[in-house]
Amino acid sequence: MELYQTILVAAATVFCSAFGAGIAMKTDIVWIKNKLKRNDTRIYV
Repeated sequence: MELYQTILVAAATVFCSAFGAGIAMKTDIVWIKNKLKRNDTRIYV
């Protein structure tokens, strides 16, 4: 039973970590695209 619980906790941790990393990367990509769009339309004086 201890081995089962250990594997279950490890699997849940890996899943949550991977899910969080995926969301963070998606958010960063959207943020970078928005910054590049704004940079193209900026007027330099």
